[in-house]
Amino acid sequence: MRVSRQQAAANRERVLDTAGELFRRHGLDGVSIADIMKAAGLTHGGFYNQFASKEALAEEACARGVRASVAALYDSAAGPPGASADGGSRQDALRRVLDDYLSVRRRDDPQEGCTVAALAADAGRSSPQMQRVFVSGVTGMAQAMGSVTGDPPADGVSASPDFPALAAMVGAMILSRAVHASDPALSDRILEETSQYLADG
Repeated sequence: MRVSRQQAAANRERVLDTAGELFRRHGLDGVSIADIMKAAGLTHGGFYNQFASKEALAEEACARGVRASVAALYDSAAGPPGASADGGSRQDALRRVLDDYLSVRRRDDPQEGCTVAALAADAGRSSPQMQRVFVSGVTGMAQAMGSVTGDPPADGVSASPDFPALAAMVGAMILSRAVHASDPALSDRILEETSQYLADG
């Protein structure tokens, strides 16, 4: 039975969302098309009506994920809804970003966390197209970090990207996850000490 155009679009969105979550949890090579379609509650046969290949799906899902990661940094910096218009001091904004990004909650739930931290190593072994997706994510996230760690930009000029701060945060998350199962205390320490290091400037 044919589905409506509206239902097909909704199914495509569901596949993209599901794929992004599974890729972040298991890696690009750790998930099959069948895994994705089953988790999305759809039949395997419908996949190729929506995507040319698993690689095409991965690129689109990761592009969506890195955009969300960039937006999440800006949202953390801005503070919760109802906060003052300027979000408090730049130090307050940085503290919010660090508390959110380098949290135990983020470490323990990679499928809901940062696509760059979850899949950076996979991207480095992937196609040039996938690497371009991560270029966009890394530069966007570094720009977001620069907005809270750098000097206030002049009128009409964006803040300079802060790649070192971003690298420290992403690296800390990767290392914290790598050791967590065998040494939870070390895992916590990596997050806490990196957060303090960046907060201290």
